[in-house]
Amino acid sequence: LEVLSRLYARVGDRITLVGVGGVESAEDAWRRILAGATLVQGYSAFIYEGPFYARAIHKGLAARLAASPYATLAEAVGAETRKKAAL
Repeated sequence: LEVLSRLYARVGDRITLVGVGGVESAEDAWRRILAGATLVQGYSAFIYEGPFYARAIHKGLAARLAASPYATLAEAVGAETRKKAAL
């Protein structure tokens, strides 16, 4: 997450950043999105959790987005990193 956040701080939305590694839950995916990931890869968890893994991530992200101040997932990308930079 720290590397992702640092990369996003340098490049912003000029390139696509992919959050990978350790994405086992919607919370993991949400933290990567807030750090700056445009895409999130959940390969190993998908193998172990099965085909309903994607649905669980989708539902979890939808719930987090609804509870957040962001209107779209695109608005959430990098939000925490931008907040840290503003301090």
